[in-house]
Amino acid sequence: MSTSDANTGRKQLPLSVFDELLDDAAVAVDCLSAIVRVCAEATGKAVTLFDRQGHVVASTRPEAGRQTTFPPLRDIVRGHTTTTPPSADPVLLPAELGTGLSRRKILSAVVERGEHLGWLVVDEQPTPFHPTDEYVTLRCARRIGAQFLTQRRITRVAWNARSNLARQLVRGSGAWKDLAAGAEYLGVNVYARRALVYVRDSEGAPDDLDRSLAEYTERALGLEVLSTRGSEGILLLIEAPAGAASPAVVGRITSTLEAATAELSPASGLIAGVSSVYEPDSFARAYREAREVVRCIDRFTHGTRHRVLAVDDLGPARLFLANGEVSAIRHFIDDMLGPLLDDDAAAATELIRTLAVWFEQNRGMRRTAARLGVHENTVRLRLSRVHALTGLDVTGDASHQLSIQTALLVLRLRDHPAFHLESRCAEARDDNTVRADALPDERRSA
Repeated sequence: MSTSDANTGRKQLPLSVFDELLDDAAVAVDCLSAIVRVCAEATGKAVTLFDRQGHVVASTRPEAGRQTTFPPLRDIVRGHTTTTPPSADPVLLPAELGTGLSRRKILSAVVERGEHLGWLVVDEQPTPFHPTDEYVTLRCARRIGAQFLTQRRITRVAWNARSNLARQLVRGSGAWKDLAAGAEYLGVNVYARRALVYVRDSEGAPDDLDRSLAEYTERALGLEVLSTRGSEGILLLIEAPAGAASPAVVGRITSTLEAATAELSPASGLIAGVSSVYEPDSFARAYREAREVVRCIDRFTHGTRHRVLAVDDLGPARLFLANGEVSAIRHFIDDMLGPLLDDDAAAATELIRTLAVWFEQNRGMRRTAARLGVHENTVRLRLSRVHALTGLDVTGDASHQLSIQTALLVLRLRDHPAFHLESRCAEARDDNTVRADALPDERRSA
């Protein structure tokens, strides 16, 4: 039972009761929050647990201190991080002018096995500090440190298991019943259709990029993501919503990955390929598709700019671009579009953009004109100009159309200015104003 402090009116927990509560909190589902609550109950104070970056992990305030607010962690620990890692012994921080603290605080570093994991802060509100408060804070900080490491080990084991499952799904190895049983244990929907993303490793990329990309895309898309790291790159298996069309899903994934690579690895120049959406028995085919896209980007893209393309951006021509001799392909491009590239730069850009939009709009004059914001006759004149310069009948000869489409793909990979006028990612976002799960089903299978 608790006893009352005659000076403050605060109820004091006997240490035996405190130890029992701490033991119970350590095995609770949300153990870190439970330990913080025990600390608040034992001290009668507002308590907050911060991670090392200053993010609030858990916070509890007694009824009398509901209005208590904590300053940012950087203001609390200023001048008290002289050792690395800091000592776990609690420090009583004074409330003085120039400290940024309006009330005294007890600060205890969460340190376990020499690793600094966070900070536990007790505020002198709503009652004054008691001689036992520092002891309670230290005990709680130590228990939190042990739980941090335990949760990290559990998370690592689960991550490794999910990574191994992703690897087996892509390889098609292992008995399906065993894979399904393991997936059920991990809470993974092994029957879901997925798109595969292949991200090529690059120098300077963070070591934990596979986990960061998986967490970023899962959070941004609200879809289940499995990740694994191979000898040459990172694989992401991203779930497709039931009934969603493959192009819509791939468009969302591509635009999300562009944002993720720029934020998580801004200087390393990552390149990634996105497959179409496939059933689980066709993930090996998805892997080949994504790798071919990456190979095309790698062969024809120069510099460190991030590039993320989907298999539908390249089409069947990716086989030729990924496996053909580079010098021969460059000669082919010069033969096809050389006269355009040698023409006036602004005019050439206009003609190439018109060609690209014309193919994107399935060779429809009216749709192309609407997309470019010009008259249909202007589109016809531009296509005639292409015919005059290159000798290629883009409107009437199917073989010429295929040749020009292939050449345009290489220009796109080279980041030609014509493709800056309108981002495909913006188009994908506009198309996705309609909910993906409301779109018709366009399932692909091998």
